[in-house]
Amino acid sequence: MTVVFALFSGKGGVGKTSTAAGLIAVAAKRGMRVAGGDLDPRYTLTKELGVLAPEFSLNDLLYIDPEAEEPPGDPAELVHQVLVPSGPRWPDNVLVLPAERPLGRREADSQMFEPRLKRAVDGLAGLDVDLLVLDLPPRPGGKLVATGLLAANTVFVPATLTADGHDGAREALQTVSFQTAPGGPNPDLTIAGVYRSIVPRDSEYRAVHKHWEEQIRADFADHLLETQLHNHAVREECRTVCAPITAAPGPQARKLEAAYGDLLDRGLEAAA
Repeated sequence: MTVVFALFSGKGGVGKTSTAAGLIAVAAKRGMRVAGGDLDPRYTLTKELGVLAPEFSLNDLLYIDPEAEEPPGDPAELVHQVLVPSGPRWPDNVLVLPAERPLGRREADSQMFEPRLKRAVDGLAGLDVDLLVLDLPPRPGGKLVATGLLAANTVFVPATLTADGHDGAREALQTVSFQTAPGGPNPDLTIAGVYRSIVPRDSEYRAVHKHWEEQIRADFADHLLETQLHNHAVREECRTVCAPITAAPGPQARKLEAAYGDLLDRGLEAAA
């Protein structure tokens, strides 16, 4: 079976997409066949994984024509058309379910398409995909968020040491609680953890960061992981050239790679 991670926050700019790319990179280095699934209409993960102008996207997989006389195609089969290789700087065992801007139209879609991605995961298992990492849109809810959480086995919640980081984590955990409540859409969904993201270096750590770190520790104690992702320039360098962190040289890259590896281990444990 394909294990599905979701990266989720109610706010943007908290390192959600960079964590998704990092998890994909370290999973691929371990020999896993891994796919990145981009549910954000801004398609940032799609670009970072080196995919430009795909012929098909998750928008095509999720769309249901309200005027069609025949039932929509089986997502477990359609996913074979949507899944594409990653760009030339990424390993061959990295695949992509890309996004495009029209995916945003699904938020106002009257059709009930949310279960289609979960069904598509069955098709990924037939393609020997070990892990699917979903990058969810940065908002507390909506149809695309619901689609991702319904398909996921476990969810990671980033929290920067800022007001937005704290509030985005709180909103995400609340949404997950609705999913997992008795009678909810995905009662088997687990929380892999809340982790501190884009943590400032010691020389840039200020009283305001300490304030929000203490708030995060107090409010999310039940889910807070010790793993932290620090704000290293090599992370942005990798995004700029569409390359994995595992291919970057230097001690900063190795520290981030180790942290992503810790998160990967935690996610696989939580999804088991």
